[in-house]
Amino acid sequence: MRRRGGVLGAVLGVALAVLLIGAVLTVLAIRGDIHINGITPKKVAGKVVEIGEFNASVLEVTAVVGDVSVVGANVSEIVVRSNLPINVSLENGVLTVYCPTKKVGISHRNVCNDYRNGTVIIEVPGGLLGLNVHDVVGDVLVAADSAGIDITDVVGQVRGASWNDYDLSDIVGGVALNVAERATISDVVGDVTITVPRGFGAALTVKDIVGDVTNTANGKNGTVVITVNDVVGDITVGG
Repeated sequence: MRRRGGVLGAVLGVALAVLLIGAVLTVLAIRGDIHINGITPKKVAGKVVEIGEFNASVLEVTAVVGDVSVVGANVSEIVVRSNLPINVSLENGVLTVYCPTKKVGISHRNVCNDYRNGTVIIEVPGGLLGLNVHDVVGDVLVAADSAGIDITDVVGQVRGASWNDYDLSDIVGGVALNVAERATISDVVGDVTITVPRGFGAALTVKDIVGDVTNTANGKNGTVVITVNDVVGDITVGG
């Protein structure tokens, strides 16, 4: 199945592409890949070090200015590594990883804004009961199993390399997911690429898409349910 965006969609796409370009330039400036006065951090994040090991079943990553990677590993507890001055809290089995703020005048500033080339790497054992990633300026990689994955408010690329179910919203950047059974995606400026298990079909529902829609997943071994709304970019689904 293939659908093409209309003339109005193309016009809207151009307008929103300007927004995407601005957001991408901001991310590149924060990382230090390009220089923009007033945005590019002066400090280079140093060596990645271990922050600690934590016994938790649910992981939340929030307010990070830097790349975030959540990966499965041969570890007994969740291991957090970073080259940023992050904070970690553990309460009722929920581990929260975040960048703290500091007071600047009458406002507060995320301390990770002061660094470029920042990264947070979280190694997890087995499967999580929940994974929430939100308010991130940087690329997000999920390569770990979780009963549910919720990713919101990201300026950067989002990649789900592990076979999971996903809920994504408010993403400025491309999205690529390996979807096991179900995915709901909304409010994305960027192309969305979804891969379903080999031999599976995809029941794809789309609404308000500015771009082409292609679904070549027509296998008979099972059906993956995918809902995509409010996207400026091409939608590609395959197996």
